Amino acid sequence: GLVMNRGDFTVKLHDKALDLTAVEYKLLYFLCKKPGRVYTRERILEEIRGDDVIITGRTVDVHILALRRKLGDDAELIETVRGVGYKIKS
Repeated sequence: GLVMNRGDFTVKLHDKALDLTAVEYKLLYFLCKKPGRVYTRERILEEIRGDDVIITGRTVDVHILALRRKLGDDAELIETVRGVGYKIKS
């Protein structure tokens, strides 16, 4: 039920538009490129970081939390792999 359009940076979940920030979009797209693959926080930061993004130790966790809130009942699509990082369910 998750549809991402790279052309206009829109995301729909069950035909309902999600209002994501640019960083949230990049993060979700990155995870969705390879469902089931686990990425460390460091690897995710490398992918989503921009020149104007302030990086702290828990930046990825904050963005994951925001994404889960916006996914609502489908928040479990993003899985935490303890001690490693995050993945999208395959």
